[in-house]
Amino acid sequence: LPLHTSPGRVSAAAGKDAVLPCRLATSVDPSRVMAVEWSRVDGPSPLIVHVLRDGEELAKEKAPQYLRRTAIMEDGSLKLLGVQRRDSGTYRCVLLRGSSAEDEVLVSLVVAQVSEVNMSVRRTPANELLVHCESSGWSPEPLISLLDASRDVLAAETASAVRPDGLHSVSALANVAAAKAALTGNGTLICRVEIPGMSLASENKIHVTDEFDPPEAGLGCYFVLVFAVALVCVVTAVVVFVVPVPTIEKLRSLLQRLTVFCVRLIAQQSDGEQEYGDITKVDTKGASESTARANKLLSKGIVASNELAEKDLKKMLKYKENLVSVGEALRVHPALIAGIISRQSQAGTKLSANGYGESDPNCFGLMQINKNYHAVKGNPFSKEHVDQGVTFLIQLVKTMRRTKEDWTKEQQLKG
Repeated sequence: LPLHTSPGRVSAAAGKDAVLPCRLATSVDPSRVMAVEWSRVDGPSPLIVHVLRDGEELAKEKAPQYLRRTAIMEDGSLKLLGVQRRDSGTYRCVLLRGSSAEDEVLVSLVVAQVSEVNMSVRRTPANELLVHCESSGWSPEPLISLLDASRDVLAAETASAVRPDGLHSVSALANVAAAKAALTGNGTLICRVEIPGMSLASENKIHVTDEFDPPEAGLGCYFVLVFAVALVCVVTAVVVFVVPVPTIEKLRSLLQRLTVFCVRLIAQQSDGEQEYGDITKVDTKGASESTARANKLLSKGIVASNELAEKDLKKMLKYKENLVSVGEALRVHPALIAGIISRQSQAGTKLSANGYGESDPNCFGLMQINKNYHAVKGNPFSKEHVDQGVTFLIQLVKTMRRTKEDWTKEQQLKG
């Protein structure tokens, strides 16, 4: 009985399909194979996975966890659909040729948990720009590295941890100035997370340019940008501006609310040329039904958006001086800043006494900056805090312009 005592190994990411090959030491004519039997043999007793005889599957003895999840390919290999971590183990393939001749092979399946990679750029209290990369929810333990466009490894501080559920988290941190000095190629910085010994990895990248430096006085022009551009890349938005995932849908109504603020809050400020697109030419449906319902409104759409803006307007006026000052300094329309504050903290009314969000204790101040990703500045209502939040927004805007160059300004504005 030919037997591979050292099983072959197959790696697959959870949720994907895996093919377990039935490769024998000697070639076998498929026309002479009368039956193919696959079973799992790493437990106390074998589990029947798939049995094929004379072209028909015998499902009577099949283990329940493999029902409607298997298929035998032409060469006898087993295709296992939607693998999960519990499917990891040793499988046996038996090819029956005639009444007594059998060929057998063992295959080891390793199912890994793979996750997305998030990248952001943040500024420290010492005014240093840092590139932060992190990914959580891996198994087995992965390695993380920062690479340049030529895929050479860059110096970075790395860390790893094990979550309560047994999955792994990894992170890397690098100084932007040092990274730019070492970069080769087009200035692209790549974060790669991979599982050693397995062909499983996840990557993300950003383009390190002078756009990440603080804007100089006299450069640029006034612009109004809908924060909903973050929806084009939720991963980037969550890291750069750190918007909690449950609020992403709520952001869709922001455009109409900004229009109200443009008219009522900063009416005396000249709009000038709108470099990033004309907000009046961007079509939007206003607040969603779920957003209106959550705010106990009977209306929806544009009407609901206007009502929400009216609700926060009086409370927002106390921050008008700071919003105008930051907006003028950073060349961002104060109405946009007001709209973000309205959406994030309802003009500060949804903050706890310590300045952190009532619904998310990790997010700080009017603009709800996540302390896990940024060294928060100032008090929760201060000009310094608003300045920090708008700086992060500028980074996101410029990233959108760079990555979507073929879009019109209005398309970039809407996202």
